[in-house]
Amino acid sequence: MAAIQQMVLDGVSTNKIQKITKKLSGEMSFSKSTVSRLIKELDPMVREWRRRQLKSHYEYMISDACYFYVRENKRVVKRPLLISLGVTPGGHREILGVDMAVTESEDTWREHHRRLKGRGISSVNLTISDAHRGLVNVMEEEYSGAPHQRCMVHFQRNILAKVPSKDKKLVSKYVKQIYSSPTKEMALKISSMVADRFRDKYPRVSRLLDEHIEETLAFYDFPEHHRRKIRTTNLIEGTLNSQLKRRSKVVGIFPNRESCIRYACCLLMEIDEDWQTGRRYMRMEENDTEETDEFLEKIKEVKLTEELVTQ
Repeated sequence: MAAIQQMVLDGVSTNKIQKITKKLSGEMSFSKSTVSRLIKELDPMVREWRRRQLKSHYEYMISDACYFYVRENKRVVKRPLLISLGVTPGGHREILGVDMAVTESEDTWREHHRRLKGRGISSVNLTISDAHRGLVNVMEEEYSGAPHQRCMVHFQRNILAKVPSKDKKLVSKYVKQIYSSPTKEMALKISSMVADRFRDKYPRVSRLLDEHIEETLAFYDFPEHHRRKIRTTNLIEGTLNSQLKRRSKVVGIFPNRESCIRYACCLLMEIDEDWQTGRRYMRMEENDTEETDEFLEKIKEVKLTEELVTQ
């Protein structure tokens, strides 16, 4: 029974499960209803995990949404799965909360974060998300005093969306110079130069840089060896969401929201356990030499090129 539950969570279809069980046990096989009943037996474990007590303080908190197709009232609709994770004072990653909502709005994000606070969180050093206005408002209100980092990658995408294909590579090259700067002051200086460089040709790009670049530079106020990991939402979008999407392809459309939450939480519980028992995600002290779970990228010395200055 446990093997069947694990097969479903690993993305094995019900039809394949029926063939496998029949092959292993002779004539006996399991119907779709039996497999569904076995999966529902995981609900108490999922509820306990979602309600567990959290730490009072986290160094960094990242929130993002992942969308799934769910069947409701005989229609197929897309529903957002709201996910938050944190980095503990010890440098480990932890999945903090998972909720499915009807829409991704300020109200649904506020309800999500108030649940997290109700389970013990009282403070964070930095909040990280994309530019969803409702989510940003909630994080700034619920964690008063904590600066907010707008995802650098999302911001670059917003800029490139305002540039025709023939010049995307050129604009991307200039924008990357901003985030390669060793200090916030130099990043702001280069941003101003890039904005001036494209002010006549692409005024919308210049306006974005003038008005919103500082929202993406909060990471400069934190330890240098943390910056590459806290300037984007890639920890959720690139790690969690990609795994959730890959394994859910077999399911395609979930029969209801409850089944989607159950599936996502069981997978996230496995990931969370690996994170808690594995190597740390971050060195919390600069002179801490313990290995992390990822190779530390070399920090390259950045020089303001003559081309950028003159143009």
